[in-house]
Amino acid sequence: MNKKIFSFLTFVCLLFCQAALAQQITVSGTITDAAGIPLPAANVIEKGTTNGTSSDFDGNFTIQVSGNATLAFSSLGYLSQEVGVENRSRVNVSLEEDSQMLDEVVVTALGIKKERKALGYSVQEIKGGDLLEARETNLVNAMSGKVSGLQVIRGSNGPASSSKIVLRGNNSLTGDNQPLIVVDGVPMDNFTGGDNEGYFNRSADLGNGLGDINPDDIESMTVLKGASAAALYGSRAGNGVILITTKTGTTRKGLGITVSTSTGFQNVFMDPDFQNSFAQGDQGNYDVLATQSWGPQITGQSVADWKGDVVPLRTYDNLKNFYNGGLTKTYGLSFQQQVSEGTSLYSSLNYLDDRGNIPNASFKRFNLTTRAVSNFGPDKKWTTDVKVQYISANAENRPVGGENINNVQREIIGLPRSLNISDFRNPVDEFGNMVWFLQSNSVNPFWAAENNLNEDSRDRFLLNGLSTK
Repeated sequence: MNKKIFSFLTFVCLLFCQAALAQQITVSGTITDAAGIPLPAANVIEKGTTNGTSSDFDGNFTIQVSGNATLAFSSLGYLSQEVGVENRSRVNVSLEEDSQMLDEVVVTALGIKKERKALGYSVQEIKGGDLLEARETNLVNAMSGKVSGLQVIRGSNGPASSSKIVLRGNNSLTGDNQPLIVVDGVPMDNFTGGDNEGYFNRSADLGNGLGDINPDDIESMTVLKGASAAALYGSRAGNGVILITTKTGTTRKGLGITVSTSTGFQNVFMDPDFQNSFAQGDQGNYDVLATQSWGPQITGQSVADWKGDVVPLRTYDNLKNFYNGGLTKTYGLSFQQQVSEGTSLYSSLNYLDDRGNIPNASFKRFNLTTRAVSNFGPDKKWTTDVKVQYISANAENRPVGGENINNVQREIIGLPRSLNISDFRNPVDEFGNMVWFLQSNSVNPFWAAENNLNEDSRDRFLLNGLSTK
């Protein structure tokens, strides 16, 4: 009899325990990404049931579940996560980005992510890693060939020459046809620094605005095309919009420090199609003072050169003899980490040293960037995003374009085919005069590279902050 009573009491206790476990409790919490930014419209489902809810604009949710339930959290573009309730009344979750889904979600405005197939206009996204493949010193040049309908008109005037962006063709015959550039919500002018004076331009190309940005800092780039896409930014976006989103701190193993370096070599890729049949002169006659190559046909005959020496008549590769080959070195150091609960930090240093094909021409750029994202306040409803960026750029001896004597590239290409530019490598004689085959306004390119110098520098401070609730 005692055994029956004991068994009955045990059965009753088990029923009470099961009822206690099945008791409904209210669970609330906040859903954020790895940087601590709230995720709105994230799904919360009690596993094994149809009971669910979604987070509000601030990432907060509330749901009634059993004390031993398991909650499944999911959001578009993020990895799903399951968390046991364990009779807790508050559960906070941080979701990691799903790298396989990133190409399905695009940024259409500051902080606004939408599914690509839900958009009613043309949009294309470039990942930051894709912009680093060619290791271009100018960010604009790295976009070439990666976006349909986007044309990059790049300069050819040595280190840091300007590059212009044209999206879906020119819309104006007189105005600027470049799209609006928006970096982390702040418009940025991709000015082209050449002082255009027409055919006889005597100014150096001072580069373009986007050339100051460090490509290593870019997380993604979204190109919005057409009037519907540009409506978010008004009339300034009549030529389209290029949205640049820079990196924020994310949880990394170890210290989160990354060191990078790269080295690039430059050479003339394509030579003009020169004629190599006729020598220096005019109307078939050899003339040591002529600036053109309309002289006699070259058959191996001997002539007196500009110094009076008798030499065999032949042609020379003056492009190869003048251009010394360029060298580009880049050094980078970055820190990316979740420094505390709700606060992330990204900081980077980058140094670029670009020495072009033209002797003594160089460009140096230093970038310092720090970006902090923090969630604070009751239930971490407040979010602040602050970025500070300093850019210092210095260029020496930028080449000059246009039809004038200061354009050394013009002098090299227009040099008579039977004249060897290497003969003028020592550009000054014992009296300090320029050595050249003409006594005119024409300039020895080697002399110009050492004496006709220029220098410019640019310091930019970019600061922006955003606070949301």
